[in-house]
Amino acid sequence: MAVIATLADVMDTDPVDLTPLHSTVDPEELDSFVRVRNGANGDTHSAFTHEGHAITVHSYGVIAITPDTNSQRKNTAGAREDDV
Repeated sequence: MAVIATLADVMDTDPVDLTPLHSTVDPEELDSFVRVRNGANGDTHSAFTHEGHAITVHSYGVIAITPDTNSQRKNTAGAREDDV
């Protein structure tokens, strides 16, 4: 899944070392959300936190990940945006 791969890149870690995404969101629903793109309706997005990072997945395929400033976990990794 692109979200875990991108998050692992941001955190400079191996994806298998991360908590499974399904502990936070339903990855199949997230995938179907991105697959259903309708330019006439503009962008919709899903936002959640995982592994101390705020993650926003846009319906047009962009994933935005930033450290979650409200999280108890402190992480100095930078932000990154990636296409799905």
